[in-house]
Amino acid sequence: MEKAITPDLTLGAWEYLKRPAFADLYTVAGRFISIESQDGQLTELFRHYFTGWYVHPVRGTNPLRPHVKINLTADDDPPQPRADLESFEVAEGGVCRTDASSYFFENNDSVVRALGGEPPYIEVWVGNSPADRERAALARLIFNASMTALRRCGLFELHAAGVVNPDGGMLIIGPSGSGKSTLATQLASAGWQYLSDDSLLLYGEEEVVRARALRRVFALSDETFSASGIGQVKSLATETLPFDPLKKRFEPRSVFPDRFTEICEPRVLLFSRVTREAESRTTKLSQGETMAQLIRMCPWACYDKPSAQAHLNVLAALARQARGYELLAGTDLFGDAAHAANYLRSQTQ
Repeated sequence: MEKAITPDLTLGAWEYLKRPAFADLYTVAGRFISIESQDGQLTELFRHYFTGWYVHPVRGTNPLRPHVKINLTADDDPPQPRADLESFEVAEGGVCRTDASSYFFENNDSVVRALGGEPPYIEVWVGNSPADRERAALARLIFNASMTALRRCGLFELHAAGVVNPDGGMLIIGPSGSGKSTLATQLASAGWQYLSDDSLLLYGEEEVVRARALRRVFALSDETFSASGIGQVKSLATETLPFDPLKKRFEPRSVFPDRFTEICEPRVLLFSRVTREAESRTTKLSQGETMAQLIRMCPWACYDKPSAQAHLNVLAALARQARGYELLAGTDLFGDAAHAANYLRSQTQ
């Protein structure tokens, strides 16, 4: 019988064989994120979703050391979490398991695991079940993996619209249905600058907390398109959102070409809730109340324990930097852009 020959591979050769077949480098807020995979289709998923965010591909051949790496796989069985990790049910679906040094998120058969090191390493297993491969599930998985990576770079997501008036930056914070997109669209129509209608990144820089635009498009329901005062749905809508099929997207730069700004220093935080009342009401919050509202809107500051302290530090600095208000948005704020702009500016000075 002929003896099998085992190749004599050097360490360098082994490293070469382990290199990913696909590797893309992106930058956001001065951080570099590497997306690596042996599967071109998985890499293409990130490319597709990143085109909808203010995350920019890095061109050229100059080697840059990433601040964080994301590795994607669909072939191997995902790991099992340690039994001693604390677990949390996540509102959008899935379970997060974590302690001071570990992070493990699973939903159906898909897993996101964060490892330490320099640079930090995010492993993503994409499940093969129909539930895992459904469009909305893939979008949530990519968002979850990306935000897990960005939190390890000091960038923290916030579900908020960002606008800038002559007095400074204003964030309109709240869950879906709280009027963020409609108000941001109306305020842009009234001449204010805008960042995003829904998704922002917070980070500390030179003792100031800054907010940075993340999502490129605005999304409104058919009903709120008419309330925004910017035109007909048919002329502006592109496609439905994977997260929310009841909303349609439009490119704000096609409507407000000169009003986009990528970064602002927030000076006002509006925690919005839509009511059926005819008149809106605004109540000023204390710094402690503002911090409590920020924590409520940023659950990953508690779920993701390895990044929790840095996350909470940024939220605390933001609560000191900006004035907080509760906005009970009545019907008077919707459909009249000039009134909305005048009301919000006068109530928050």
